[in-house]
Formats: sequence, C-alpha cells, structure tokens
Amino acid sequence: MLHQHPIFDDYYYNDETHDIYCEYLDKVIIPTKHHSGYMVFIAEDFVESKTKSYRVHRFIMECLLGREIKEGYVVNHIDGDKTNNLPSNLEEITYSENTKHAYANDLAKGKKGEENSQAKLSEEEAKRIPELRKEGMSVRHIAELYGVSVKSIYSILSGKRWKHLVKE
Repeated sequence: MLHQHPIFDDYYYNDETHDIYCEYLDKVIIPTKHHSGYMVFIAEDFVESKTKSYRVHRFIMECLLGREIKEGYVVNHIDGDKTNNLPSNLEEITYSENTKHAYANDLAKGKKGEENSQAKLSEEEAKRIPELRKEGMSVRHIAELYGVSVKSIYSILSGKRWKHLVKE
C-alpha cells in the first residue's frame, strides 16, 4: 500500500516493497548513507521549487502517521540500527526516551573523567583522593581542598564516580 507524505505530496512510502516513490518523477528514490549513519534522500517540492534533505526513518514515519513528527519527539530505531528503516523498527518517542534508549542499549556512551564537560577534578586529583584518605585526611578536608562536595568525595571513594580509574 502507498502512503503519501503529508508535506511532500509527490512522495510516497510503499509498505510492501519498502521503497520511496516519487510520482512526479515516476521513479523509486534510492537513498544514500549519510556520514551520521542514517539513510537520507533529497525531496523536491516541484511547485515551490524547494528541496529538503530527509532522513528516511522520519520520512517513513511521517507517511505512516499521515502527519509530521510531533514537536519534542523523534523517530527511534528500536534495534539501534540506523539503516533498518522497516516500520516495525521505528517508533515516535520523546527526546528523553530516545536518550535513555541509546544509553540502555550501549548506542551512546557518557564521557569519563576529564573528557566529561561537567568534571570538576583532573584525573590526577581524583587518583589522589583515596591516597589522601588513607593518609588520614578527613573527607570534609579533602572536599574543601578540591572545592567539591563531601558527597562527591564519598562517590569517588566508593567507586561510583571516576570508577574507570579503579581498573588501571
């Protein structure tokens, strides 16, 4: 069955062949792989003489829904494969849900240590904290020394923060 795109009405998604078809050009559109890993194609508005680069997964979802993706929402690849654009692998979810999905499925990784823009300590300082504690310095004094909270020091000492240093 053909599903017309809600904005570019010369374009259709065929849910049987999984092709994108342009009625005006009378041809199947062949997407290319973008450097981001997503499949993309250029859609043309032949009346307005405008073009738009479209990510295939968004295009397909908009065709199937019969509307644009809601504001604040994205199209998620359930299996994490950016080239798998089958409708059964796509879902419209919030940005937050998409981020959680990416981390839960190891598709995104948080930056560790000094690479994290939120880090207040250098790697050397974080390594020194357990040593200072073993030497008898109080957690409160260590926190004051480095300008961080007592909770941050306890998180380092317990291995909840800077845990990658323990592996070395």
